[in-house]
Amino acid sequence: MKTALIYCRVSTDEQAESDHYSLGTQLELCERAIETHNDYRLADEGKYEDPGRSATNMSRPGLQDLLLRVQEDKKVGAVFVQDTDRLARNVNDHMIIKALLKKHGVELISVSQPGLEDTAEGNLMDVVIAGINQFQSQITARKTMKSLEQKFRDGGWPTRAAPGYLNVEGTGGEKHRVVVLDPERAHFITEAFKMYATGDYSVIAVRDAITKQGFRTRTGKHLAHSKMTTLLQNHFYYGEMRWRGLVGPGKHEPLIDRDTFDRCQLVAKQHRGNRCKRGKFNFILRGFVSCGLCGYRYTAEHHPKKDKSYYHCSHYGNRKEAGDAGKCADRYVEIGDLEGQVQAHFDRIQFSEEFVSKIESRLQHVYKAKRDSVSQNKKRLQKSKEALQDKLGVAEEKLITGVLDDQGFTRLKARYREQIEGIEDELFRLDRSKNIKVDVIQQVLALVRDIGTTYKKAPPELQRLYLGLFWEGFVAQNRLITKASKSPIVEAVEAVGAISYRVLRSAPAELETEVGTEVILSTVRGGHRESNPN
Repeated sequence: MKTALIYCRVSTDEQAESDHYSLGTQLELCERAIETHNDYRLADEGKYEDPGRSATNMSRPGLQDLLLRVQEDKKVGAVFVQDTDRLARNVNDHMIIKALLKKHGVELISVSQPGLEDTAEGNLMDVVIAGINQFQSQITARKTMKSLEQKFRDGGWPTRAAPGYLNVEGTGGEKHRVVVLDPERAHFITEAFKMYATGDYSVIAVRDAITKQGFRTRTGKHLAHSKMTTLLQNHFYYGEMRWRGLVGPGKHEPLIDRDTFDRCQLVAKQHRGNRCKRGKFNFILRGFVSCGLCGYRYTAEHHPKKDKSYYHCSHYGNRKEAGDAGKCADRYVEIGDLEGQVQAHFDRIQFSEEFVSKIESRLQHVYKAKRDSVSQNKKRLQKSKEALQDKLGVAEEKLITGVLDDQGFTRLKARYREQIEGIEDELFRLDRSKNIKVDVIQQVLALVRDIGTTYKKAPPELQRLYLGLFWEGFVAQNRLITKASKSPIVEAVEAVGAISYRVLRSAPAELETEVGTEVILSTVRGGHRESNPN
């Protein structure tokens, strides 16, 4: 006799509404149906449950375990559910699950929906019911979203509260959960804004300062740099809420005033001003192309009325001006036209297979050396961290047994935790340096394997670097590139059948792009000096 499995699921909303869909009710109905079914008996450990899970996707532990059991256990002949919407509320997922069951010879039996047998009529009804289930799910989601939007318009925050606040159950006339100040962490947020508003601290410095004072995330860690940046840009803290395109005042108590917030945004803008700026339009060939008529450099400009951009000689004038005032009469050329001609020059360049193979071999060595170095350093730091944690544990035991007083324990705890945090920061930097090195290797490999495609897909700032590395410059006349001068590096290595370059130093200086430069140059020279993996 074939065995049967039972699948039950409830969402949090349904649990709150009634017992009709409770797990106990579903199990009881399915067990009763199996008992009255002559072809099946309940399998050992054949009950699979997903409490508090939505059926709008298949990422449910109970469902995944059931489907795995179906594929591995050949004795399983059926899966019982109370209703098909317990299994899925999405037509695609429903059909995928049903197809998998059918592939393994497993029947899907819905206790409350007889007539869904594997016939043309039954399959049609099954699809119709699955569609209705999906429709109901979408209607429920729409109602939920409308409810959240109304809560927002009433001054309530519809999602999880920002750091410094807590979501709590409403009291009195409040029907929904409300946002209140977090008594343990709110003052850290206020302090962070005040520090940053002075302009004397970076985002990381502010983060480190409040961390040392005791601020931690809900998981007990310091706030990530990106999260700290987002926090200092959050309008919520001065009382304005922004959610899904909606803007309005909140009922929560502000942690800062609007002036402090605005000063922080001004400081952030000033800090960003020290970075590499990117204009609205990226004219990557500006400075790389000379005019064939007069020798002046090409510049570029955008024409809003035509919504087009053009390159042209910086000494350009109309033909009358050219004759009277020595201006150049060369013609304007559209951005895409001239840049397409340069792209064609890159497309013609190709490294030899032997050279690419040498680069790949050299990069494997670089990666392995970096990986081993990071692994060794991480092991050393982990041992130091564990030793500090052991010391902290000993201090805690001494506090409990009375050997160490409260003041002495507080002093030791602060010292050990600061040292542990320093080690954790170093571990993070090690992982990040490894990731950066892999990013560089990826860029180098892409370039040596396909120069033209890599140039085409590169961002504008990296394209300009490639231009300078491969070409000394271009000469254009009457909208056509008439001459392309190779860079000294390219000319120097053409004799050995490969093209070398000094490349991959994009905007962030921390990308360590000397890896690509050293690997390729040393490979071309045929030398044996290896790049420093550290």
